[in-house]
Amino acid sequence: MGKLFFASLVTLTILLSFVFGIVILVLLYAEQIDIGFTIALTVGINFILWLVGPYLTDVINKWFYKVKFVSKEELAQQHPEVAQIIEQVSTQYKFRFPKIGIIPDKNPTAFTYGSARFNARIVLTEGIFHFLNPQEARAVVAHELGHIVNRDFIVMMIASTLLQILYEIYAVLIRARDRKSGGAKLIALAAYALYIIGIYLLYYLSRTREYLADAFSAKITEPSDLSNALIKIAYGIVMAEDDDRSKRLLQSTRHLGIIDVKNAKHYGITSYITHDDPNVLAEVMVFDKVNPWAKLAELNSTHPLTGNRIDHLSDISKAQGRPFFFDIDSAIERMKIDKGKLWGSFLFGLLVLLLPSLFALYALFFLPIALVPAAFALGLILQLPYRFPDGATPETTVLEQMRNPYASPLRGKPIALSGQVIGRGVPGFIFGEDMMYQDSTGLVFLNYSSAFEFIGNIIFALKKIKTLFGVPSRAAGWFYRGIGSMVSLKYIQTEQNKVRSHPILWAFLLPLILIIISLYWYAISGGGGYSAPIL
Repeated sequence: MGKLFFASLVTLTILLSFVFGIVILVLLYAEQIDIGFTIALTVGINFILWLVGPYLTDVINKWFYKVKFVSKEELAQQHPEVAQIIEQVSTQYKFRFPKIGIIPDKNPTAFTYGSARFNARIVLTEGIFHFLNPQEARAVVAHELGHIVNRDFIVMMIASTLLQILYEIYAVLIRARDRKSGGAKLIALAAYALYIIGIYLLYYLSRTREYLADAFSAKITEPSDLSNALIKIAYGIVMAEDDDRSKRLLQSTRHLGIIDVKNAKHYGITSYITHDDPNVLAEVMVFDKVNPWAKLAELNSTHPLTGNRIDHLSDISKAQGRPFFFDIDSAIERMKIDKGKLWGSFLFGLLVLLLPSLFALYALFFLPIALVPAAFALGLILQLPYRFPDGATPETTVLEQMRNPYASPLRGKPIALSGQVIGRGVPGFIFGEDMMYQDSTGLVFLNYSSAFEFIGNIIFALKKIKTLFGVPSRAAGWFYRGIGSMVSLKYIQTEQNKVRSHPILWAFLLPLILIIISLYWYAISGGGGYSAPIL
């Protein structure tokens, strides 16, 4: 836990050093630019928003999500186990009993917000109490209390303000027009570069605060209760009926909620099919811990990947000498992971991913400027054999692919599944051409691509997709896994007909069109004008 606090402190210090470094450069190079006023205004506005934000959020939650705030007595009567843990923690850490809101929605989620301990709110959906037992609900609330105790509202507000200041400095200096504008613009670019780096530092800081909140929950409740709750919440989100308000709730609270919905759905689906078999679930989670693509994807997330969170809770439980259901380390040993194969395929895949940019960069330095788009497009075309490898499509299952630690979000694996389409990929969206497919072991997202692109996708969504619902079928395509998992559909076949999908067609045609346009530009410009090599 001390390491996590240290990591948070170091991250804030780095962000602060970014700001101070840029401000010092501004003072040296831009004597006539009143950057101080801009920074002061940014800090002042953020401070006001920090104070009044919780009250505005209350209004939004009441308006959009029909949240009902309940008194301490009402909560004790309806959910005594939750009231008891809140009373215990608020008394121990000397802050008032937080304001508690209940949202009438079966999707299980929980989040907290406020300025600091003194005006914190904890909001829970009815789904929390529907899918979780009392001990698991306590663990979830303890996690939210951990955010309050650790003063995460203040930490994240300071970090966000520092990041905003960097952007304000960039925005002011990039418009400089005086005799020192050259130096000012260089500082602006430096500020923007640090702003981009700072975004990822902010994500990292958010992930450390989630780990700290998990650790707080594990300290005052059983670590296994929170891990079970995370799986059941994911399961509940998969199983609960979606309407527009539910989808909006999950999306708008994704950065605040107890889990990252997109990543956690895997485990909800697997939990449903395997009846919470801890060994199977641990093997599905191995991907989060060992796969380099998972590590790369996590950089852009406010929450740790669910498998990593459960692994963290497992470490805490082992240190406390308590039993724990999900042993990811044992799963890694059972699966005999080949680290050389894992990292070798990742590094090659990363090279393939960067191929268009590398080609474009080469063209920018050494070829006529008109050929830069053609070089980029050529890189996209050369990616296709890697993204959509040819070959047989062996029969497999969703669970088997989810247990594959070598899966990739870039290199597809040819597969075939037997099951049925159970609905649209986005429930309720009548123009959605993608589908959810269920076999005997799980659910997976099918990405359909019409040969006629956008128009064809709409026609399929309106006219044909419903004919596939609930009908036994065989779906073939390429399986991908990153934060989410999906199959890029090649075809889906029922007894009556065969529906083909064409994901490669437009992935080839669009770059080809770009190459033709680029070559035409080069031809009419009389050679396109060579870029001077920069040494």
